[in-house]
Amino acid sequence: MTSRFVQQTGRSMRALESVIYCDRAIIVLQKPPGLVCQLNHSRSLWVEGRMLEGNRESNFNALLHGLGKALGDRPFPVHRLDKGTTGALLLARSATHARKLSQQFQSRTVDKTYLALVRGGAKSFPSKSGEIRTPILYNDGRASIDPSFQGDPSATEWELIASSSKVPLSLLRLKLHTGHKHQLRVHLAHCLNVPILGDTLYSKKPPSEIIRSATTVPEDRIFLHAAHLSLFQYRASGPKKRFRLGISAPLPADFVKICIDSEIPLAPAEVHGGVFIDGELVEDGKVPDLGGSWMPELNGMQNRT
Repeated sequence: MTSRFVQQTGRSMRALESVIYCDRAIIVLQKPPGLVCQLNHSRSLWVEGRMLEGNRESNFNALLHGLGKALGDRPFPVHRLDKGTTGALLLARSATHARKLSQQFQSRTVDKTYLALVRGGAKSFPSKSGEIRTPILYNDGRASIDPSFQGDPSATEWELIASSSKVPLSLLRLKLHTGHKHQLRVHLAHCLNVPILGDTLYSKKPPSEIIRSATTVPEDRIFLHAAHLSLFQYRASGPKKRFRLGISAPLPADFVKICIDSEIPLAPAEVHGGVFIDGELVEDGKVPDLGGSWMPELNGMQNRT
């Protein structure tokens, strides 16, 4: 009895360590690489991958169960991230909140921004920013671009943040206007010709020797990060009840290290993450109107450079 209680308490604490923001309505997790989120016929997701803190195989149902034990109620997933993608994953704390969040996703009022390390220097890009609208075709689950424009309509907005002066690597900010499987990966690899670092599905060429000599690129790791999400929330009173709550997920340590090794500058908010209200950083990470708090500093998760 005692050992089972200790085991359950340990799982709950490990689950809580993945939380970067929590309020009365939502939870935002820092999703690690290697977790595969798939909807099943229940209200939850299952995940095959590693525990957040190590190599032990786990699943997302167990994580949700641990969060439920730690926070009082099992949360509801409302969207997903691909296996290799890291970063901000949104959960609802009740069925009512899940329905409201799903409505925001359907009406496209939830904004999601990604950061990607791509294989290509500054000269690889036709401009500092742009939009890719090439349709995507799917064959046995694999995506490809469709120059005949008969595939699924797809739109990806991209912005060049910085390029390395040492190696052919660049940091991009990306925004999905459509949400097709592997859209960012195939658009970058086959339209801009700058595949995401670590993407072996849409680029068969390994990183060049100059990249490998400058930094360590882990195997089975794609450097695509769900960096920021924002959604509408409401105050109980006041002249401006509706506001936009934003959560930035800290970049993983290996992502930061490659940027440092390659001399690609990073903004503090990209490295450390944080809470934003109407685009402004909340210094103490607290949102009293929602009972919300920024969690990584409490959990010891914060990246330091």
